Amino acid sequence: MEENNTSTNVPLQGDVNQSPESLLRVSSKMKASLLSSMSWIQFFLIISCIAVGLLLVIALVMLVMGSVFPFGEEGIPTLVMAGIGLLYLLIAALYVYPIVRGFKLVDHTRKALRAGTNADFEASADDLHAVLKFCGILTIAILVLYIIFIFVTAILAVMNIH
Repeated sequence: MEENNTSTNVPLQGDVNQSPESLLRVSSKMKASLLSSMSWIQFFLIISCIAVGLLLVIALVMLVMGSVFPFGEEGIPTLVMAGIGLLYLLIAALYVYPIVRGFKLVDHTRKALRAGTNADFEASADDLHAVLKFCGILTIAILVLYIIFIFVTAILAVMNIH
């Protein structure tokens, strides 16, 4: 009878096949494309930093306007202005983490491609994973909030019809 041996040549998830023909090789074209991509990612990160700065300015303006210039019954209530200001602060805070990890991604990838070190390449892969995971979770959260908002709006609309 033949034994079922699980230690065959099938690599487990996360294992690396170290045979010379299967090693990852970075060609000069791949290197040039990745370095160019890092320049574009850095451009988007700088634009994101500017956007976060604008969000912070808008948030502060909203908070100051709500407290310094209280609006009457016909205007926008102070509480609404403060709520919008706090929402802008929250959005700005949410953008900080992917921006920081994005800059680390650019730095680690450039170091890995210039020096050829596995440690920097592994760090850049971790940074990319962290940024994409954050964006995925944020996307799911926003979609859920939209669905809840649409559902609540529909219920309120039905209640106002009757």
